Amino acid sequence: MGKDARRGRGERNTRMARMGEKRVTGWNVFWFYGLPLLLWMGLIFLMSSQPYERQNLQPVIGEHVPGGLVERLFAWVRFSYGGSEVSVGELGAAGFVEFFVRKAAHFAEFFVLGWLSGRLLRAWLGTGRSAAWRVGVAALFCLFYAVTDEIHQSFTPQRTAHAADVLLDAVSGLIGAAAHAGAVRLAGKRKIARSR
Repeated sequence: MGKDARRGRGERNTRMARMGEKRVTGWNVFWFYGLPLLLWMGLIFLMSSQPYERQNLQPVIGEHVPGGLVERLFAWVRFSYGGSEVSVGELGAAGFVEFFVRKAAHFAEFFVLGWLSGRLLRAWLGTGRSAAWRVGVAALFCLFYAVTDEIHQSFTPQRTAHAADVLLDAVSGLIGAAAHAGAVRLAGKRKIARSR
C-alpha cells in the first residue's frame, strides 16, 4: 500500500472516530443487524407465498374509493407494465388503484431491505469500506433478492413473475441503501458539530 493510500485511510479512520463510528463485532452483528434483515426477508418471502385472492384489495378499494372520481381524474393515464396495459378502462377503477398500491408496497418492501442491508454492512465493516461501496453491495443484494422473489412468485398460484417488478425492487433497494448512507452521514456531521 502506497504512502498516499495509507494517509487517506488514516484520515478517513480519524474522521470516522471523531464521528463516533466503530465496527460492531461478534454476535452483536447478528442480533442487532443481521436478524432484522433476515426477518424482513422472511416477511417478503411470506407475502410472495400468498396467492392473489388472499391479497386482493379491490373489494376494499371499491368500497372506500369512489370509482367515478378515479375515472374522471385518471381516464387519461395509460401505459404498459410487464406487457399489460395499465389504465382505468382496462383494469377498472378499483384495479387501477390497486395496481399503484401494490407497486407502492413493492417500493416500501425493498426500500426497507436496502436500508437494513446498508445498516448491516456499515456495522459489520465499520470504516473498512466507503459508503458508496456499501450502497453498491446492498443494491446488488437487493437485485439478487428481487430476482429470487419473482422466481418464487412464479410458483405461487395466481401470481406471476415480472421483470419490471425486479427493476422496481432493485431501484427501491438502491434508494433505501443510499438513504441509510445519507442518514448516517448527516447524523455524523451533526455529532461533530455538537462536539465543537
